[in-house]
Amino acid sequence: MLSGMAMRFHLFAAVLLAAFAFATAATAEIAPPPPSSKEQDRPPRAAILDALFADLAKTRSAEEGKAVEAAIQKVWLQSGSPSIDILMSRGLDAFQRKDYDRALFFFNEVVLLDPAFVEGWNKRAAVLYIKNNYSGALKDLEQVLRLEPRHFLAMGGLALMLEELGDKKGALEVFRRALQVNPWLEGAARAEKALSVDVEGRGI
Repeated sequence: MLSGMAMRFHLFAAVLLAAFAFATAATAEIAPPPPSSKEQDRPPRAAILDALFADLAKTRSAEEGKAVEAAIQKVWLQSGSPSIDILMSRGLDAFQRKDYDRALFFFNEVVLLDPAFVEGWNKRAAVLYIKNNYSGALKDLEQVLRLEPRHFLAMGGLALMLEELGDKKGALEVFRRALQVNPWLEGAARAEKALSVDVEGRGI
């Protein structure tokens, strides 16, 4: 029988693979750049993300939440650069084939060419995690969250690694942050509940 941590690990691994499958499909038909915005002080991409996150906070069911979550991921994957899109697509294909060294090569190129592109760091963090390079993965996730503090998938990955490294309190805090942003994040509510018992006890 799997332990609680092992169950959460397998659940997160499944979510990770699903996110990569989604990304692979999305990069096959990268959406055109969003239309020009009349806002002068903010990029239109940022305004679109703000609107989507506002919608996510108002969803009332997992089905609604997952639809908005998918829309957010699609915007995250829009690099605005054909060369970055090609590198991302090749990296995602290599990941799907479990050729993690080749995937890492392409994601290294992405973060080198465009350090401001969040998904380059996020996808590289996932590969480093699978290759058991926790130090590298943690650094990349920290960079993701510097660039996009609402990145719920990065928060989920960070929380999992903190738990595996023995920092249950830190993991609990990050899971709670992730759930504030995306209350429908796969596996996060269950993990938060289990960790709250471990860290804070069952109460009276």
